[in-house]
Amino acid sequence: MRAETVRRVVRLGAINVAAVVVLLVAFEGTAGYLMVIRQEVPAEAAERRHVVYDPELGWVNDRNVRLDDVYTPGIGLRTNSQGFRSAADFSPDVPPGKIRLICSGDSFTLGFGVGDRDTWCDILTRIDTRLETINMGQAGYGLDQAYLWYRRDGLALDHQIHVLAFITDDFPRMQVTDFSGTRSRF
Repeated sequence: MRAETVRRVVRLGAINVAAVVVLLVAFEGTAGYLMVIRQEVPAEAAERRHVVYDPELGWVNDRNVRLDDVYTPGIGLRTNSQGFRSAADFSPDVPPGKIRLICSGDSFTLGFGVGDRDTWCDILTRIDTRLETINMGQAGYGLDQAYLWYRRDGLALDHQIHVLAFITDDFPRMQVTDFSGTRSRF
């Protein structure tokens, strides 16, 4: 009897260990899957909170948006009445004593994930106080959209410098017709 009891205890222990291992593997797999979703979905979800359909460009920043915690608590995004990432509007004329620079591009120019004062476009104004920068970055844009938006809305503003920033992904984006290359709609 004793040997049978020992076998039963060992078998029960082995089953328990196997069950714990299976649960840990399932938990790890689920956690990894959720981390991938967390990295992908919030990016598009955050972008969709401040863009609207545009018949010429596909989408643009909505006007007069204030999202205080869109990326993380305390990290927000504002757009002005012109749809540019800024709390203030820009006059057609360059202010006296200023050099106006327009920044065009994708989400890196927009400053996805950082506060309004931490975009590279805005940081330029702290490097040289003579600069007035206009952030025309847009999440998910290809080079074609960035240029067309600049041509349509940026050329209406006097400026001395235009910086068109791009990444490798902006080239394939010129071949898709949906937001950020996805099939989802507005």
